[in-house]
Amino acid sequence: MIDGPEALRDFPAPTPAPPELIERARTLVRQHSECFWFWHPDARIRHLEDVRLVIEHLREYGDRRAWREAQELHRCLSPLYRKTY
Repeated sequence: MIDGPEALRDFPAPTPAPPELIERARTLVRQHSECFWFWHPDARIRHLEDVRLVIEHLREYGDRRAWREAQELHRCLSPLYRKTY
């Protein structure tokens, strides 16, 4: 087992999210703070993986309105984000 920076070489770099998607995700985090009880106040949404996390938490912990907004955000994300695993 390799410990250190060499072990991280197998993982691809995170994909930056477009600014409009970042802003939409930030707005949803503020509107549905009950879904993001773990969110640190200094946390930033920068990558497509961060937006995916917002979607997952809106679906899991939100009400019907949050779920619908997660679906809308997911539609924006779908063409940009492809799971490779």
